[in-house]
Amino acid sequence: MNYIYIDESGDLGEKLSSSKYFVIGAIMVDDPKYLNRLIKNARKKYNNIIGRDVEIKGNKTNRQVIKKILRKVNNIDCEVLAIFLDKQNLHNVPEFYNYHALYDNLASKLAENIKIDSPTTVIVDKSKSKHEDILNFNERFSSSLNNSNNNLISIKHVDSFKYKGIQIADLISWSVFQSLEHNDDEFIDLIKSKNIIEVFKCCQK
Repeated sequence: MNYIYIDESGDLGEKLSSSKYFVIGAIMVDDPKYLNRLIKNARKKYNNIIGRDVEIKGNKTNRQVIKKILRKVNNIDCEVLAIFLDKQNLHNVPEFYNYHALYDNLASKLAENIKIDSPTTVIVDKSKSKHEDILNFNERFSSSLNNSNNNLISIKHVDSFKYKGIQIADLISWSVFQSLEHNDDEFIDLIKSKNIIEVFKCCQK
């Protein structure tokens, strides 16, 4: 059984305050206990810095704590991927006026690069509220996976606070975002050392 956790950084808006890039990150493990233990140990060791009942997130958590967590990612058996959209090319995207479809397009291209070799549960940070939008995402993402043996795929849209694997995916997408948006590679370099990051520039179908 495999588990894939997915989260994003940046936004798809066009306001002056909007980000230049949008990133979707993913981490895949064969047992969620690895990620659960990583977050649990970090919270226990750095509770005075993180704070009780506070979700670990790239844009909120102490940067030194983030670095320590990312270094630990290199000690577990996992795969990490990220895809990004350079928003200066946003007008080239067919789904430009439909952010749900645009998100699904990016996520499906990420899925194309995920090889499935056993039944898999995909856990996505919940950003869609309409049942129809969730079904559309699930259908497109699952059909885009590199799943030649047609292994069973289950997709859940969840509250990131309750799933530690989502919090790791958040740190991954945030690390890629920092590199792209702010030319800050100090975080992405910590996971690049394992040669597991693949970043794809995606601006059209």
